[in-house]
Amino acid sequence: MLITVRFFAFLILSVFAFTAFADWHTGTVRHLAVGYDGVTVTFKLDGWVRSDCTCYGPWPSLMCLNSAREAHDFEKALLLAARARGSVIRANIDESTCQVKAIYEAD
Repeated sequence: MLITVRFFAFLILSVFAFTAFADWHTGTVRHLAVGYDGVTVTFKLDGWVRSDCTCYGPWPSLMCLNSAREAHDFEKALLLAARARGSVIRANIDESTCQVKAIYEAD
């Protein structure tokens, strides 16, 4: 009985812990830009609409790459190549800031 209660408690807590923070978004890259700071890379996927992103204040409707991530240069190259070819990508973003947690080319 105790194991069952613990299992359901863990299940309920894990659902609330993971679903609210990040989600996958799929589409082609419709907009790609470098921020005023020269480091921040922002982009927008086809069909994705937001106006409350906080990862880069001047452009609240765009997702951002995290320049502190080790894979930042690779992610920049992936976005540029996907934009040039019109490939579909999938981006997992922190829903509160719109900052990319993971990204890959779906084609």
